[in-house]
Amino acid sequence: MDRYTKGFVLASLVYLMAAGALGALTRGAPSPEWVKFAHVHFNLAGFMSMMVYGVGYFILPRFNGTTLKFPGLVPVHFWLANVGLIGMVSTYRSDFPPAFHAFAATSVLANAVFVVNLVATMLFKDAEPEEEAETPVAGTSGPAAPQGLASSDAPVALSPDIRVGELITRWPHAADALVAAGLAGLADPAHREQIKSIPVTVRMACQRHNLDLGPTMQRLSEATGLPIVAAGPSPTAASAPPPIAGRTAVTVTATVRRGAPIGADAILGDILAVYPETEKVFRKHFGGGCFTCPGQKTETVRQSALLHNLDMKAVLADLNRAAGH
Repeated sequence: MDRYTKGFVLASLVYLMAAGALGALTRGAPSPEWVKFAHVHFNLAGFMSMMVYGVGYFILPRFNGTTLKFPGLVPVHFWLANVGLIGMVSTYRSDFPPAFHAFAATSVLANAVFVVNLVATMLFKDAEPEEEAETPVAGTSGPAAPQGLASSDAPVALSPDIRVGELITRWPHAADALVAAGLAGLADPAHREQIKSIPVTVRMACQRHNLDLGPTMQRLSEATGLPIVAAGPSPTAASAPPPIAGRTAVTVTATVRRGAPIGADAILGDILAVYPETEKVFRKHFGGGCFTCPGQKTETVRQSALLHNLDMKAVLADLNRAAGH
């Protein structure tokens, strides 16, 4: 969370304590009317509203798959909301009513800033930046193949770590094999389209649905006509299985290939496995918790940059620089 998003949450907790203390006063001896006013407004405009502001700024853009439209307005909103609330409480029943009205208008303006920012964020998403074409892997010709797949004219061998989305995109009938194996959700065409954008591998899908990986892989092999190979820690040449007669086996194990640039849709765990030298970059941008977080098995660079409010291009540049590209 950035400074002001976190500030809203912390401020809400301070107002909660203040409201509780004032509420205790109203239970004892008769208290001035401003105490009741402050108790109510510290609860509603302080605790509840500030918590909604902080959580809303952090969660809603991510649920919408985008970034906040006007991040520069968050500090403005923070100060307007706090000055307006404290000003209203301070000038309530004062001898100068226009001051109270001015602070009340400030609070209304703060609400308007929040509404405009989030409405714009949810309705007007920024266009996806065009990524530069990846450099072909040494020994190949033409543009690089999609991550996790071999080039279109080269036969491949199935691995448990091939992404489900890439599998059913290349071999649509493989979805029927997965449905027969127990992944009933893939029977829905809408779910099939959704899974194509999620970095879930066959191994992960089997683990999540308590399916036996062996029979599932066998069904996929029968459906696609491809041999099965065991997945290693990284798709390097050293871990590739021996070629099968009449067929060149290419292990499809991850979203990163040694010697190829790291793309925005590369999974964090795959990057660390193939390029261990990028560890310092992850510590710089994500901290030490990245190495124990289960999300590294499924999150891409694009997703993680969005979740951590980071510049994706800057993260990719650092990763590729550490990987020697």
